[in-house]
Amino acid sequence: MTNTGPFQILSFEMVRIPDIDDEVVDSITARCHKCGHVTTVNDGAIHHLSGGLVINCAQCGNHQALSNAGLAPAAADLRGV
Repeated sequence: MTNTGPFQILSFEMVRIPDIDDEVVDSITARCHKCGHVTTVNDGAIHHLSGGLVINCAQCGNHQALSNAGLAPAAADLRGV
C-alpha cells in the first residue's frame, strides 16, 4: 500500500463530479504511522481542498494534505498494477 509519510493508504474511492468534470475522493481509509490507528473518512466528513483533501487521524490528530494526483500510486497499489 502507498505510504504518504504520516499515513499508509489502505483503501479509497473516488467519484466523478459531472459539473466540474473531475474526480474527488468520496471515502478513504488510512493507518496513522504516529499511533497505528486506522481511520475511515467518508461522505461529508472529508475536508476537501482544491485538487485534494486533508486526512486527520481520529485518535491522535495527526494530519496531512493529500493531492488527488498524489493518490495515483495508491490506486495502482490497490489494483495490483
